[in-house]
Amino acid sequence: MTSFADLAVTAVREVAPLAGVAAGDLELIRVGDRAVLRLSHGQIIARVERGMDRLEQSRREVEVARWLTAEGLPVTRPLDVEQPFVVGGTVVSLWHAVDGEWTVPAELGRLLRKLHGLRPPAELSLPALDPFSRVDERIEAVQGIPDEDKAQLRTLARDLRGALQEVEYVLPTAVIHGDANIGNVLRTPEGEAVLFDLDGVCWGPPEWDLAITAVYRELGWHTDAEYEEFCQAYGFDVTQLPGYPVLRAVRELRMTCWLSQQAGDDESIAAEVSRRIQDLADPARPRLWHPY
Repeated sequence: MTSFADLAVTAVREVAPLAGVAAGDLELIRVGDRAVLRLSHGQIIARVERGMDRLEQSRREVEVARWLTAEGLPVTRPLDVEQPFVVGGTVVSLWHAVDGEWTVPAELGRLLRKLHGLRPPAELSLPALDPFSRVDERIEAVQGIPDEDKAQLRTLARDLRGALQEVEYVLPTAVIHGDANIGNVLRTPEGEAVLFDLDGVCWGPPEWDLAITAVYRELGWHTDAEYEEFCQAYGFDVTQLPGYPVLRAVRELRMTCWLSQQAGDDESIAAEVSRRIQDLADPARPRLWHPY
């Protein structure tokens, strides 16, 4: 059976000449919700979706990037061609590569503060946040973990749906990133912090974006000092929200379900997913999670 990674490589080789660029030696960067590859001697990034159901979302991501660029927010930029492309039963978009290094949470906080203050043009229709987007399908598709673990994920998702409806937010609804973690920001050699992976941009509570950095701090992936600087840069500490524990639990569930896509191909990841599921059942249990 042909892997999704192989299908992605084939799709990018077909798209490159349509966009007027040379594919060259392709480099597969990562595979998750979609495959991300480098081409054209590292100057271009290709994002390949897992299916045609992502066509509208990919098209909107290109439009969002062009709008945010016009607003002066430093974001990854799509190639100036008509896109996305539909080839081989999937969807491909092409982007200018961003060369840089991982940055610090404070710079993410500043980017989010500016993003949350913007208002899109009328012609750009953004969806409302769906906190459980793709959670159910990932649970049903996961392989490599015991059936009881999958059943536990179903129960957690059901319970958290109800709990999240009771959360009261204090910040006004805004344009949010949707997946605002530090892995989606790079600092260029010129010192500019650039935001990317814009496919989840939508209307929603800013607390949803802010919760990821708070969760990373609690997992030990950010220091207390880094988190404090993040809060100062943005101007709000989401952990003071009474409903924050629910936001944290939903974020942890989403992180686990995202990782579960790779559980069938890697025993160490399957073990990590099972460990996370057991932790999710007990909010007080220490999280010794590995970042991926």
